[in-house]
Amino acid sequence: MRHLLYILHSGQLYGTERMALATLNQLTRHGIPVLFAPAGPVHQEAKRQGIQSHIFYNKWSLARVFWPYLSEKDNVLFTTAVTQSLLALLLSKLRGIDLPQLHIVHGGTDERLSYARKHWLQHLGLPLVAVSDFVRERLLAHHCSEQGVKVIENFLIGHLPQRAPFQRSGIAHVALVSRIDPIKEVGVAIAAWRLPGSLGMPRLLVMGTGWQSQALIDLSVLNERVSWFGFVQYPAEIVAECDLYVHTCPCEPFGLAILEAMAIGLPVLVPDQGGAASLVEDGVTGFHFRASDPYDLQRQVLRINELSPAKLNAVVAAARQQLSERFSAQARISDYARLLNLSESI
Repeated sequence: MRHLLYILHSGQLYGTERMALATLNQLTRHGIPVLFAPAGPVHQEAKRQGIQSHIFYNKWSLARVFWPYLSEKDNVLFTTAVTQSLLALLLSKLRGIDLPQLHIVHGGTDERLSYARKHWLQHLGLPLVAVSDFVRERLLAHHCSEQGVKVIENFLIGHLPQRAPFQRSGIAHVALVSRIDPIKEVGVAIAAWRLPGSLGMPRLLVMGTGWQSQALIDLSVLNERVSWFGFVQYPAEIVAECDLYVHTCPCEPFGLAILEAMAIGLPVLVPDQGGAASLVEDGVTGFHFRASDPYDLQRQVLRINELSPAKLNAVVAAARQQLSERFSAQARISDYARLLNLSESI
């Protein structure tokens, strides 16, 4: 029986890890999914989804848990870190097998770690899969060959709670789900809610943690319109009670949470730069604000607050239409199967 092997560089449960689980789940007709990742909540979620997982702590423990799978034919491999991809290549050579491997580039906010070393893998003949056109452009800027990069965008799966259609004008609650690190620029939202004129702003619900959390909490401690929830494992239930979703990172490589907000039925407001901007057609499937500018973020929130229910519902409907076409799980999984030349499970 073929195994679908996926090595993650993180054991967290952010977009990269959730997409790894989603990809394995959607490919199960082609083989048995097996996840390898550092310790973290992704293993609990893998267990919940019925996916076997192995914890590793360094390259040596990864080699130990990975080695037994190299005795079987027809396995395929997904990787996300250069060092782990190189280790898997070395181990497969020692086993004397040719293990088909795709290196998935989810991108990130650190250019060197996210993109700068990926061209090494191309020199070894390994194909790169970028999860967005933005990620592809960053790879090309870091000396990757255009011919060796395939774009397969992230996709949505599963059932999410649904927000009822808008019946009246007015935005009462705004959701923001993010890691709370400086690069994510959540501070831009906090600043927007502290500017003069913010008395007319809706309530901002912030979900997530990070090393900048306490500093931003301190800035907004006296602001009754900002509420902090900390880490929320399944934020969709809270998001479904809101009226607008705000994303602040101007260099986001993709933005899975944006798609989830669209699917739930919220209009989304994102920066006009980075991968997030490419997910949203301003005024049609969502809205843009000028990246890193709290004044414009406030202006756009107040403008959206004045829009009619018909306009908001039209934006939600257009976003959902885009989800069904561009971000179809079936279409994107077929892309992976074709790239790996997978037949049905054997």
